[in-house]
Amino acid sequence: MSLANYFEGDPAFTAEQETEQLRLTQAIRTLIDHSVQLNAPLATLTQLANQLEAAAAVMEPFSTVRPLASHNKLFKPEEASWSSPYSPVVGRCNPLAAPMSIVLREGKAIGSVIFGEAYEGPPTCVHGGIVALTWDHVMAIANMAIDARGPTAWLHVEYRKPTPLHKHLRFEAWIEKLEGKKIFVRGRCYVEGGNGEVITQATGLFINTVIKNIGVDVAQIRQGFTRDAPAHHHTAD
Repeated sequence: MSLANYFEGDPAFTAEQETEQLRLTQAIRTLIDHSVQLNAPLATLTQLANQLEAAAAVMEPFSTVRPLASHNKLFKPEEASWSSPYSPVVGRCNPLAAPMSIVLREGKAIGSVIFGEAYEGPPTCVHGGIVALTWDHVMAIANMAIDARGPTAWLHVEYRKPTPLHKHLRFEAWIEKLEGKKIFVRGRCYVEGGNGEVITQATGLFINTVIKNIGVDVAQIRQGFTRDAPAHHHTAD
């Protein structure tokens, strides 16, 4: 896929089409959730398989160029996930995503998500790999505070408690320090409304290799958010 397809959507794709695309994505997301718990009679399974194979055949000739920009030039600190519609973590157009909502405020990237049955690892718990994937994305969003983008050099996740399914989880990440192009990020995860226990905590190193000349509004990226680490946050036990 060319860079144009990453930063530019299809101008002919209408708002009405986008609405139906989101509706379709949510329907597929619901199908995934049902499918990992499905225990149906043979006739029902056959019927469902036939219907979904037919739907896949209808979709196939139109699976060409993504209609929305994969990485939108316009960045919304009040809904950072909006800029990545196909992300497997936050993507509103990706049925594999839970999806997570992320905002930038109070010196942090703050993500909120509920993981269902499709993300299970140990019984009743989120798979550790899904947790690590989520941390990678939340920390990458924290980098946007300084107009930074680039690959993860390393990511360390400490699994202090099992991460529960079907609970509101809150991921918080902030930039701890900068060393040239190196961005050191730290984060902690809690259950919303819980007792404040740290479920997982993470540290990461990102390398700032910002793609230039894509028309990103730096002032918009930085609006209402600073590079400073939060003045207060939960501490590990």
